[in-house]
Amino acid sequence: MVSTMLISLVVFIITRSTTAAASTSVSKHQIHHMHKFQTQPHDIVRTVLSNVQQTAINDEGDSLSLLDIDVSSTQLDDNAAVSLVEELLKLLQNDDTAEEKKVPLRIKLALAMNKITPFGASKLIDALINRSDNNMEEDEIEETTTNGTTIVGEEEVGNNVDVEDIDIDVDVDATTQVTGDDDATTQVEEPSILIEELDLSFNDIGGGGNGVHPPSTKLFDSIRRMFESNDRSSLVPRVLELENCGIGPIFCRSIGRGILTAYESKTRTANSNNRRPSVLHLGGNSDIGDAGCVALAASLRMAIDENSNEPVLEELDLSSCDIGDAGAEALALAISSNHGCILRLDLSNNKISDAGCKALARAIVDSRLCSGITFEEIILDNNSIGDEGASVLAEALGCGASKSISLRSCTIQAQGMAAFGSAIATLSNRKDCDSNHFHVDLSGNKFGLKKIKKKKSSAGRIKDKASSNIKFVGKTLMGAAKRFSSESMGISADSDDDEEIMGGLVDDIDEENDIDDGRKLISCGAQAFVAEILRADQPSTTEKSNRQISIDMRQCCLDDAAIDALSASIVGSKAIQLSIDVSMNGFDEDIVDALAHENNEEDLLSSMAEEHMEYMDRLANARQQQRAEEAIGFGFSDDEFDLGYDEEYDYNQYDDYDPYDDF
Repeated sequence: MVSTMLISLVVFIITRSTTAAASTSVSKHQIHHMHKFQTQPHDIVRTVLSNVQQTAINDEGDSLSLLDIDVSSTQLDDNAAVSLVEELLKLLQNDDTAEEKKVPLRIKLALAMNKITPFGASKLIDALINRSDNNMEEDEIEETTTNGTTIVGEEEVGNNVDVEDIDIDVDVDATTQVTGDDDATTQVEEPSILIEELDLSFNDIGGGGNGVHPPSTKLFDSIRRMFESNDRSSLVPRVLELENCGIGPIFCRSIGRGILTAYESKTRTANSNNRRPSVLHLGGNSDIGDAGCVALAASLRMAIDENSNEPVLEELDLSSCDIGDAGAEALALAISSNHGCILRLDLSNNKISDAGCKALARAIVDSRLCSGITFEEIILDNNSIGDEGASVLAEALGCGASKSISLRSCTIQAQGMAAFGSAIATLSNRKDCDSNHFHVDLSGNKFGLKKIKKKKSSAGRIKDKASSNIKFVGKTLMGAAKRFSSESMGISADSDDDEEIMGGLVDDIDEENDIDDGRKLISCGAQAFVAEILRADQPSTTEKSNRQISIDMRQCCLDDAAIDALSASIVGSKAIQLSIDVSMNGFDEDIVDALAHENNEEDLLSSMAEEHMEYMDRLANARQQQRAEEAIGFGFSDDEFDLGYDEEYDYNQYDDYDPYDDF
């Protein structure tokens, strides 16, 4: 049965021109090729090469700098994929104008979701690192699993791994040895062609998981040599994407060995021109687990180069890899031991708890304090992280140790939100930060008080503002009855926010949290967040600094009172430019734009902030009145408890009276 597939080949052409002042302007020209092909691999390869050749012919001088080729989901097999890579490189390297280009040609090649096997992936990698050996036969290995332990040959990798005991053997092949004077410096010309990105995701090449192909020692050797970054490997991709490929701990161990070999060779030769993958995406490989994560962390920890400040990996994506606290703590050890070894880390959709989060947060802070290196981004979305872990991670934000923190869809409540509010207040007053842009994503944490409802528009808010005081009186009266019934049932408030709910001062409770003896009391995380910001000492200057902090609070069950409070935090933040994304909470677009500082909604923002401050004044008065009532007894006035103290009456006249004197 012959079917047709849609193939998209997108070619981006970026032209650069340099002026006399050494400024560079970049213009992009995009050419899209959308074709329908029958699923013959050779037709796909021929069409792609034809498009690339035509693009090279139309190129003028040094204008072509980025070539993006995407042949994903085209059912390419091993032969077709390897043939495409080899012919593509041959075509571009034979270009007569390649050596004359001032800007090297960068290639992005996507081969995701095809039929590439471990053997094909190995041949493809060998073609890129110029080590192809057509006579090499593929050696397969047996994998035996016993009690969670993977045995390969004489090596054993278990899931229960001691972080301190992990080590990776450095075995430098004769082919990677570099001879010559260590002190000599060699001028290496900029190559005319560079592989910017290689995407092999969703191909069964790892030999694990639910794949049908067994592990391949040849692939393990090829991936190790790719990360060794010898002098001839200018075609090694900078970005390597291997998501959902069935990769396991042995594959990660091979990557780690390659990294260590590269740093061993780099130390001996003092050669800074080596090229190897610096962005590694391994998301969706659930077989990696803690064992694979620890293997990668060990290489990051030991790959130390005292002569360079470059990171071992700029970015590491281990999302959805079944990693727990052991793997997180191993990465934390690497970050704290080898400062700056990694700048971006994605551990979302794993099994990390507060313990692993705290270890990572403390390592990031330690790296900042010891070396001054700022972590670019840490992503811990959809993990079992609550207030305890979030509070420690907030400290990393407060000292400027991390520019971006993402904790989406975790279990953060009021305590964790208060910690982030305090961190923002601290950050706003710091003078030693390397960056003026910080970002925190707390979306999907249900720290609001009620389920999402439609918030009134700006016109409706102004119209109904006059009736808000009348409604407040009614809520207070209802709250008195609730307070009386709650006390009679023995329900007590554990916090100030709980007391506000029981007293009717906050009449927003999620109906889904009902319990038999009453309603489950929850506090608003947005209110706690704002309280810490407004409580902090603000500078006397009225001019805001250039420091920008953006907070994402999408789908957080925010109510009207929370929006008013967040508006007050934005208006009251004098030292920073604070913006908050509250979309997907059921509010009108103008309200969302106001908190995000878009479309000049400053008047609406000020109006909502004013409502919050008025509400806080009413709340303070209500609390004062409540304390006065509790002091004299519930439901009685001062006159009813007036004992009529008479200043002229001698209340001490019976102090010396002895009742037994009369007998």
